[in-house]
Amino acid sequence: MRTSTRLKSVVLGVALLLIAPAVVAQVSWGETITIVEHDAGWARMARLPDGRWLAVTTHFHKDRPTTLAISIGDARARNWRPWSMVAEPGRMIDNGELFVMPDGRILLGMRSLIDGKSYRLNLYASDDQARSFQFLSTIDANEAPAGRNDRGVWEPVLTLLEDGSLSVLYADETLADGAPSYNQVVSQRLSSDGGKTWQAKQAIVKQAGGGHLRPGMPVMARLKDGRYLLVFETCGDDKHCPVSFKVSADGRSWPEGLGILLPDQRCGPQIMTTTQGRTFVTSCQNEVSWTDDAGEHWQRIAEPAWPFGFRHSWPAIYQTGTHEIGVINIDMGSARVRFGRMDPAATP
Repeated sequence: MRTSTRLKSVVLGVALLLIAPAVVAQVSWGETITIVEHDAGWARMARLPDGRWLAVTTHFHKDRPTTLAISIGDARARNWRPWSMVAEPGRMIDNGELFVMPDGRILLGMRSLIDGKSYRLNLYASDDQARSFQFLSTIDANEAPAGRNDRGVWEPVLTLLEDGSLSVLYADETLADGAPSYNQVVSQRLSSDGGKTWQAKQAIVKQAGGGHLRPGMPVMARLKDGRYLLVFETCGDDKHCPVSFKVSADGRSWPEGLGILLPDQRCGPQIMTTTQGRTFVTSCQNEVSWTDDAGEHWQRIAEPAWPFGFRHSWPAIYQTGTHEIGVINIDMGSARVRFGRMDPAATP
């Protein structure tokens, strides 16, 4: 019996070695720079066609509602300065999301609210490299929440699909009063005219039959094989909101259900695929994970970009150089980026 058990263990071990990913991604974290020093929250970045970087941060004021501050950085994302500002008088704006269209137009999505009275996802556009922004459209809204603060729309994220459609993903509480009732779903809308108008929304992640679970904070990235990988949190049973994922062939048709659990990540995931084809994810767990095979296997980078542990700091991850990634985060009210060098030998 002992010989048989030992033989089975050896065979199992060999099998595991054969199916395990052979490549170990090494990232060496180094330089940290500051984009905004004080009163900042929720930071996101985008690269201009000329190589320079933009960042949007929520700016908190003592005597008036929040605004969005736009900063501009050099091609290495090292040197930053204030650039422009967007405000909606009397409304709290947050969850800023920058997206640069192929023609150079810059889109700025956001959530805009008067608590308990009006919830909107608004889209602005800039044709002067983010020096100024003009209102373009309202993606979705709830203007009759009956005084409730849990009937809103949140965290819009823009993606350009292969067929030229502009996709927006967001967390959506507006189905909570329906039958069945969904506490929150992930919704998607598509635009064929660059965000001026939007098609009917589709709930692409929801609890079967309705219920208390809250899938939200969706982000997707295109994979090296042309498919799209969507990551999102699901709150409700776990206060730390585990992260799951789905894969779509075209970025608009998604599998039913609540997806597949993504290990080592909790709350507010962010995803990107490098030019070499590796896909990285981070989240409020402040760890960084990667996959080379559309989520069949995930591995966690041994050293976190930010040694916070779980914190609602809302990080996001970008490729900032050929062999470099940057993780932007909120640290004690400042928006900062930590850069990491990817080992070229471990690059796919």
